[in-house]
Formats: sequence, structure tokens, C-alpha cells
Amino acid sequence: MFHAEIIFPEVTHITDAMGVSMTLIEGKNRAILFDTGYGTENVKAFIHTLTGKPVSVLLSHGHHDHILGQRWFEESRMCSDDLEEFRQRTGLVQRKKVAEQAGQKGIKLPADFLTVRFRDPCPILFTEALGRFAQETEDLGDLQVKIIHVPGHTPGSIVLYLEKYRLLLTGDNWNPCTWMWFPSSIPANCWRDNMKELIRDLETESGQEIETVLCSHQPSARKASEIKSFLTYMSDERIGKAPDVDMGAPIHTCEIRKEPEGWILLFDKDKT
Repeated sequence: MFHAEIIFPEVTHITDAMGVSMTLIEGKNRAILFDTGYGTENVKAFIHTLTGKPVSVLLSHGHHDHILGQRWFEESRMCSDDLEEFRQRTGLVQRKKVAEQAGQKGIKLPADFLTVRFRDPCPILFTEALGRFAQETEDLGDLQVKIIHVPGHTPGSIVLYLEKYRLLLTGDNWNPCTWMWFPSSIPANCWRDNMKELIRDLETESGQEIETVLCSHQPSARKASEIKSFLTYMSDERIGKAPDVDMGAPIHTCEIRKEPEGWILLFDKDKT
């Protein structure tokens, strides 16, 4: 079962049964779906209950909880830097893990969940620049969407920016609980600096402050002031002094936690 929340007149944030979110951005002529969830339900059929316009799929990065719903669409696009991650995370080993998680939640999977074949996404063709970040702009008809390559959670992570609404869609490059401990994640301090620079460049270019943020593991919008404070809090000193935490993997994982906000940063200490 999907839950949809209208954030702005042209922006709907959707959460699937497994609890991960994706976003439908609808212009006058066509629409973009940013991520596709776990693929436990037919996301394409649901999207077409919300819009009759042509929908193109953009994947924020190559992790399974954002890409397995790609199976329902003929085409998708992502940054080519995450293509190998995509192939690994759509593999049988990962799908079996998702099937087990879904079973624990009582979610019935499509009969072909373990056998369906995935098409490689097409590469996003970046032809513009935002400072040192590659970007591309798509016109949906009275609505411009900036697609920006910002390495962080994965090397090929992308974010979207809608200047009309002062809205930043971060994918997994920022959540109130941000994970930077995966083997493909870049060093935590480099990710933080990239996100700070991104925000600064967007606000300088547009002449206005970002107001709202949508991320992949929150069903509702967050204020942009939160991501700015989060990034400031994750200082080099705190990264250097962060305590170890056991994530059940052979990775030197450390954690910075701030209450009462509930902020968490998990990262690989050996990369900093």
C-alpha cells in the first residue's frame, strides 16, 4: 500500500509499504518520478492513478530500496557512477534479503520478485555545471528541475532542486539519520563539505534561500534549516571523536548522535 502526501501543487511525496519514499514531480507537459522504492508493489500502476502525463524515472543512487521498483518501467536514468552498484543491488542475493524483510512485515511480494530481469538505467547526460558539480536541467512545462551530481552516500548520488518552490530533494545524501558507512560511500567529511557547497551554490545562483527538503526516509517535508544545522553539527572534531558502533559488518563504523533532534550520522572512520 502506498501513502501519498501533496507537498506542493506539483510535488507529491510517496511512501511504499516497506517505508521508503519517492517523489512525483509533475509539470504541465510531463512528470518525473524520483526513485521507485523496494518494488514490492506496482509503483507504475499507482503513479498513473495520480497523473496521466508521461513519466520518466530518475534514480537517486544505486541502492536496492530505491531501485527495485524500476522493474515496472520501460526506462530509467541514473548517474553512470552508480551503475555497478545498481547491478549488485538488483542481484538475487539482495532480492532474497528484501524478500525476507518483506515477509517479516507481512508484505506479499509479486510472484516473479526473485526472477524478473532488470534493465540497466541509461546514463544521465550532464551538460551544465553548478560550481564544480555537474548538472542537467529538465523542463517539465512551467516547471524546471535541476538534476545535480553530488557524490556522497554513493559516488553517483544525485539530488534535485526546484527553484520555483525553493525545494531540495536529497535522496539519501541527507536524512535525519544519514548513512555514510557503506563501502561505496565517500569519506564523511568530504560528503559534508559537498553538501554545504551544494547549498551555498544553489542559494547564490538563485539569490534566495532553500526553504524545504524532501529526503528518502521521511514521509513528510523537512525545513531546510534542519539540514544546514545538521551539516554544521557534524564538525571535524565530532567526526574525529565519534564512538564506535557495531553494525554487524567488518567496517570501522562510528556514530554521531544529537538529541533531542534525533540526528544520527553513521560513517566509516577508516575513510576520514
